[in-house]
Amino acid sequence: MIHPVATRACTFLLDPRGFVRATMREGLEMDLNDAREALRTTALVAGGQRVPVLVDSRRLKSQTREARQEFASDEAVRICSAVALLVGSPVSRIIANFFLRQQIQRTPTRLFTDETAAVEWLLGQPR
Repeated sequence: MIHPVATRACTFLLDPRGFVRATMREGLEMDLNDAREALRTTALVAGGQRVPVLVDSRRLKSQTREARQEFASDEAVRICSAVALLVGSPVSRIIANFFLRQQIQRTPTRLFTDETAAVEWLLGQPR
């Protein structure tokens, strides 16, 4: 899939290097339905393959507990081989740090402020 796919919460694109880039919309208040749709769309964009995912959450406003739990679910593990979370604002850092500490990460997940470092890490992860 070459063209981006947009949902209420994110825009998804398959990077030619083999990972899905998910860019959250500015001011997004992500809920459970958004999280479920994000996982379904990631799988669609990846053609059903398990792939690394770069999540640009720098413009995220908030995320419900249920959405965070969905990203740690069996379905998320089936779809995502690794997750690099790009953060920028204090809010996105707090949400990401909370997520990483409160949920057992069954998929390799790291927090980044630098996109180049995030991509390098993703490309080095096993699928």
